[in-house]
Amino acid sequence: MRINLHGHDGNSTATRSHGSRLTVKAADAGCKRRKWRAAPKPQTLLLSLLLLVLPLSSCETVRDVPPSAVVGGADVAASAALQATEAVWNEHGSVRSGPLKYDPPIVLRTIRVNEPGVRFSPGNSYNNNPWTRAYEQRLGIRIETLWTDDSSQYNRKLDLMIASGDIPDLFRVNAAQLQQLAESGLIADLTDVYAAGVSERTRKLLEDRGRDSLRLGTIGGRLMAVPWTSTLSEAAQVLHVRTDWLRKLNLPEPRTIGDVLDISAAFTKRDPDGNGIHDTYGLALDRHFNLADGFFNGFHAYRNLWIESGDGLAYGSIQPEMKRALAGLRELYAAGQIDPDFGVKDELNVYESVVDGRIGMFYASPFAGSYPLHQAKKRDPSMEWKAYPLPSIDDRKARPQVPLDVNGYWVVSKDVKHPEAILRLIDFWIETYYENDSEQAYYEFNQSRDNNPVWKMALVALTKQYKNVDESLRIIEAMETNDRSKLSPEDKGVLQRIESYRRDGNSDGWMWDYMFGKGGSLSVAAYYRNQDLYKRERFVSLPLPVTQRKSEALGTLQAETFTKIVLGLRPVEDFGRFVEQWETLGGREMTDEVNEWYRERRSPSTK
Repeated sequence: MRINLHGHDGNSTATRSHGSRLTVKAADAGCKRRKWRAAPKPQTLLLSLLLLVLPLSSCETVRDVPPSAVVGGADVAASAALQATEAVWNEHGSVRSGPLKYDPPIVLRTIRVNEPGVRFSPGNSYNNNPWTRAYEQRLGIRIETLWTDDSSQYNRKLDLMIASGDIPDLFRVNAAQLQQLAESGLIADLTDVYAAGVSERTRKLLEDRGRDSLRLGTIGGRLMAVPWTSTLSEAAQVLHVRTDWLRKLNLPEPRTIGDVLDISAAFTKRDPDGNGIHDTYGLALDRHFNLADGFFNGFHAYRNLWIESGDGLAYGSIQPEMKRALAGLRELYAAGQIDPDFGVKDELNVYESVVDGRIGMFYASPFAGSYPLHQAKKRDPSMEWKAYPLPSIDDRKARPQVPLDVNGYWVVSKDVKHPEAILRLIDFWIETYYENDSEQAYYEFNQSRDNNPVWKMALVALTKQYKNVDESLRIIEAMETNDRSKLSPEDKGVLQRIESYRRDGNSDGWMWDYMFGKGGSLSVAAYYRNQDLYKRERFVSLPLPVTQRKSEALGTLQAETFTKIVLGLRPVEDFGRFVEQWETLGGREMTDEVNEWYRERRSPSTK
């Protein structure tokens, strides 16, 4: 089963039918020589791309394997699965410009991230798998992957390719790379391609968030990229609480921040695990404060988010509400209710403490049911957890914050003769992943029977905003009505796991029940959506010049200040001094720039 939390890390693509020899040589050279020295990687928001001299670790130049060379009986299964998609394709319609299949086939060259968890059977690779074979058979598009690498190295190697001017045909980039490519004139203008060739299914998926997603791929009024949409809305933080400890200590469920503080104190001081040792902490916190956003939101504070304020936008991290929230964390830390080593622990380190049974509450996405809670439950089956909406400090409902709901961008080289091919690949993805109700096709293209995430092999993918919330609602309805006619093959698989857990205590089904079952963590996400509680990023733009220059230094100042205040190394009253420093070091200039953008966007001539 697939939980699509942040989209598809590593899906990228390329489309050019003529030489990329320099690119291949550069990749090969990087694999053979490890004498280059690495330079620090800039933050994502910065436009300036450093020409890094670095080791290209874990790299692989993909050898030529004919996409049509299917091993064993896979061709029979793939053909049958492909035929199962025909009815869906015909019902929903395909792209409107040009033939459905290129004849003769075209070749699109790409680069890829090595997807975690993907397993290739003998003879299969990123060049030759169910998706690439379907692309060739159905669309007349042959995929050639030049190289693959781990996610930590992908952007660094891509930066070198951009600097050389020799890029793949269709591939994934971040915001800074998109701007660099557009300014260099290396990528195709997709404005007319999109207008003439987008199908209704693709347009609907891209625009279900409003026009903001497409605006993020637009530079100078021209569409230069297709945004890689994600599911950050349904991943907004909830509060995960050990309810077995609540019952043991006779504590109420958390409704307010006051409840959170009381529960945290009890989880720390009253030996909830019963081992006679004070070794538990009420609330989890990591050194980057990623696990604190839900706590901040309970105080109506929004870290790293541009929010509406009066007639303009203001930066959430420097608002008075943040001072009060930091004071709350300071009190918890001083009382020993937060791990004293949080300042050196990232999220994964903190999750290890959750698995070890030392944490009673933490703020995280609904998908924490998969990790770390599934591992925690397997280690200690007596654990019980429940997800709650964010508690608030007052009678106003807490609003979970949502950053830009885009993980990256798909771009096409200006040299590609058929740039509309990107829309056909996207269309095929939506048809095959979301609309197909054939179990045979599901196991071939989405998730194999041995739980191999085949969907990660797809070259290009987009994600529905509330994909998992909607799935949860269908499953809950099916369980209540005993009518499974509306369930997709994926839905049925999740329901089977839930029923297996409830019937037989199968531990592998616990996380599915925790997330997808009635009252589960995704039910909290559905509540957020129904109540329209999300606090969304209002600066919906690619990085502007001042932001590119100043954001890294300002982010460092913020992180250091927040940490010192929580640790008690600086008084809470120093928050005002931090705001002054932030404004002096470029924050005021950045705010002026953002608000100029905001005023222009609100102008009738730009709508």
